[in-house]
Amino acid sequence: MTNTTLLLNSYKELLEKRPLELGDEATPLVEDNKSSIEVVDTLADAELLSDAVKVLAHALSKPRAVWWASQVSRASFPEGTVPTDDEEIALKAAEDWVRKPEEDLRRAAMKIADDGGYKTAACLAAAAAGWSGGSMGSPEFDPAPPPENLTSIAVGSSIVLSVYDSNVEDPKEFLVKAFKLGRALADNEIEAL
Repeated sequence: MTNTTLLLNSYKELLEKRPLELGDEATPLVEDNKSSIEVVDTLADAELLSDAVKVLAHALSKPRAVWWASQVSRASFPEGTVPTDDEEIALKAAEDWVRKPEEDLRRAAMKIADDGGYKTAACLAAAAAGWSGGSMGSPEFDPAPPPENLTSIAVGSSIVLSVYDSNVEDPKEFLVKAFKLGRALADNEIEAL
């Protein structure tokens, strides 16, 4: 289920698999029978990019969405600066899982995000990988699978933190760039790692 993309599914089907809520301005613009990618484009055309990002995060495959969050987080650092050690560890954990979506890497990403308190865009990117499947509990307990939309929520939250809780000079311009990167991933114009 990890590699499933819901871009071409109807928005109604997306909501059934990965529930999400849009802002008051976005809701009336959405037609349930349109494909998820058409809804993304409708919202973007209406300059409701935060809502477009949210739908795109829910519609992309989990590996692509996690990669998107990690790359947006990396891009949020001003030129000449780098992520802190903790942020780099979290981003590397997310990206390692994208490259090789295996259980041990998923669990490692989940632990790093938990240790970081989910406070940064990088930690949320790692959380997105950690919540992509498997169990949220320790291996010695009965499996407790995460809700199907938890990765998407973490991706959207990571991108929002990258845009608004970082040192980017122009958050609105940066949001446009973040959206364009996600849209290029959706169109297979670029590959995730």
